[in-house]
Amino acid sequence: MSQSVLLTAAVEDTEVVRSELKKLKITPLHYPLERYEAVEADKDTVETLELVGEFENIVYGSKRNARFFVEKVKAYDKLEEVREQLNLAADQHTADYLEGEGIPAVHPHSDGNSIDLMEFMLRIRRIGETLYPCGDKTAEDLPGLLKELDVPVEELVLFTLEGPKEEDLQAYRKDLSAHEPEIVIFHSRRSVNRTLAAFPSLNYGKVQVISGDQAVTDKLKREDIETDRQATGNWNSILEEMAESG
Repeated sequence: MSQSVLLTAAVEDTEVVRSELKKLKITPLHYPLERYEAVEADKDTVETLELVGEFENIVYGSKRNARFFVEKVKAYDKLEEVREQLNLAADQHTADYLEGEGIPAVHPHSDGNSIDLMEFMLRIRRIGETLYPCGDKTAEDLPGLLKELDVPVEELVLFTLEGPKEEDLQAYRKDLSAHEPEIVIFHSRRSVNRTLAAFPSLNYGKVQVISGDQAVTDKLKREDIETDRQATGNWNSILEEMAESG
């Protein structure tokens, strides 16, 4: 019999995860408590887009970042200039999206770890001025790693993170009441707050709890929730924990 798992991360962050869960014969109960919205381009954003051809690299930490960037450069008629740049993708999923938009993409054939992409850039000696599309509430470590090596990085903020709409939240609660999960994933510290607030009647003592990393585990402990399995800070490791728990 298939197990079910409560998953609350944004749609854009869970495409691969939801597909892999089905391969593990685990039914995702996906109620996104996070959603991304594009922000209006300010003067600095417009100036950066006008100068996009002057960067040595454009680095994409995720398909989400790539999608918001491509939408913006299309709006400002800069797609052809982007296609002529060196576009570096963190993983195959992101590279495939860029290729689908006609943007040649290079990636280090890794699991999407920031350190692997940084080492790849060093290996091919692309350590000049780098453009990094991102959001304003997303914790990404690659820009910081590059800055530590004195690589000039411009973080281009294109989207923001919001909570669910009230009507969506009510629909999630109604559906969850009919499909109680066997597993709950807390992928981040933020997800702990959002999940507890969204589903206060869920008995976390009767489900298997998977934590995204040690910081999430610590936060769950402060909420008197025991962690059954702990991942190492990325979705691949969460999937590995789920596969082993099965």
